[in-house]
Amino acid sequence: MSPSWRDQIRISLSPSHVALMRFCKGMKPRLTAKTVAACPAGAGDAPWSGALTALDGLLIKPEWQRADASVVVSNSFARFQLLPWNEHIAGEEEQRSFARHKLAAVYGDSSEWEIRIAEGNAGTENLACGMHVKLLGSITACCSKHGVRLRSLQPYLMAAYNRVRPELAQGSIWFAVTEPERVCIMRLENGAWRSIHCRSLATDNPLSALVTVIEREQQLAGLDGQTDTTVLYAPGVTPASLASITHKKFKLVGFSSGSSLDLRTDAPFAMAAST
Repeated sequence: MSPSWRDQIRISLSPSHVALMRFCKGMKPRLTAKTVAACPAGAGDAPWSGALTALDGLLIKPEWQRADASVVVSNSFARFQLLPWNEHIAGEEEQRSFARHKLAAVYGDSSEWEIRIAEGNAGTENLACGMHVKLLGSITACCSKHGVRLRSLQPYLMAAYNRVRPELAQGSIWFAVTEPERVCIMRLENGAWRSIHCRSLATDNPLSALVTVIEREQQLAGLDGQTDTTVLYAPGVTPASLASITHKKFKLVGFSSGSSLDLRTDAPFAMAAST
């Protein structure tokens, strides 16, 4: 792989904060700077507006310019829906129309959403993701305004999933990706998507709420969560903290021991670092 000749910035946008990490160019990128900024409250029809305001306030600083950017957005700013396999749907546009119909049936008007589809194997369900075109346009415009080249943009769920995908390929798996007030839970069978739900978490005891939500999803599915593998992408959560509230076994994934971050203390950067 050729080395990058521009520094790399990894950016995350969430309702509560924006995080930036800068890596120097070259064969072995090294973390050179990181920062977090709290977000002002977003408007009701544009809940991401506070995050964009915070991002604009950071990218205006020269130390965050002249770089390529990978952006990860909170699952709060995205909508997900599994699409049943349909052999009669042919072509990208027809598939996108089908996805828009399915998303609208669950979430309401989807006419202003950009729809992307992650395809599964033939005969299995596909995963559709919708994000508002104003959000995507605002991120692109903000980066361009400050001389930052936007190279990728994806929701946190997909960034985390792609990062640990080999660990989800076999068996019956529950995969949960957490944020401070939200969790998205996938069920997979030998790598094929079977269900996906995003739930809010109570903030008074989020870890206990997380375990409760996962167990409830397993019960509603009528499956035995004790024999399935539950894979948890939850920066800041440790085996000891889980053991203090539940006997259920979780497999914690996300970052190698060689990571430049300690996610027990650097959890706000986890979303940005997932790319």
